[in-house]
Amino acid sequence: MSEAVEALERIQAADAQLADQAVTPFPLPIAGLEAVVAGAVLGLERGDWWVPGMRERAGAVLRDVPLTRLVDGLAGARPYKVAPPTPSPALRALHAVGLALAGNKVLVHLGIGSTADGAFHEALNLAVLRQADVIFLVAVHPLDADAPVGPQLATDPAVLGRAFGIATHDVDGNSVIAVREAVTKAREAGGPQLIVARLEPGADLMALARKDDA
Repeated sequence: MSEAVEALERIQAADAQLADQAVTPFPLPIAGLEAVVAGAVLGLERGDWWVPGMRERAGAVLRDVPLTRLVDGLAGARPYKVAPPTPSPALRALHAVGLALAGNKVLVHLGIGSTADGAFHEALNLAVLRQADVIFLVAVHPLDADAPVGPQLATDPAVLGRAFGIATHDVDGNSVIAVREAVTKAREAGGPQLIVARLEPGADLMALARKDDA
């Protein structure tokens, strides 16, 4: 079994098990984000800090975090270097910059909504000013007429990153391999990096993982 396929299966199994338990504060399914999460964790080294949100936390099993450590959704996971989620998604970006300023390499997961928050803009600015080793990984879902919330950011996250002078990478968010390679490249480059992972609803992530490995 390939690394990408195995990672997807482990994340999906963990997500299903957490959904069956009394997860605190409530379960948030990872469906659709599995490839982004798998690629992110696989592209990092074990000593790097990983800053997920509630949806991404199931991916901690790829660092061999026991499910019993993930039942409390607001708890961290030491010594695995998995940071606890914050009440405000955008605040994760600032926390990630803080971890980087302490001498760590860090990756933080964000959604398109959080990029419209002032805390995200502050994080980008501070990361550039201090050349922090932080990777901002933004998952972008296409919005349609059925979306509960309309567009919140006046431009594309990649445009925003470049405006701050941050190196940006645009990848297929449905491909574990594409995300992993982008994360590895950004990590090796150092300094602030922004990866925009674009998602296609309904994509067969497992089939894509098998195709990538063929």
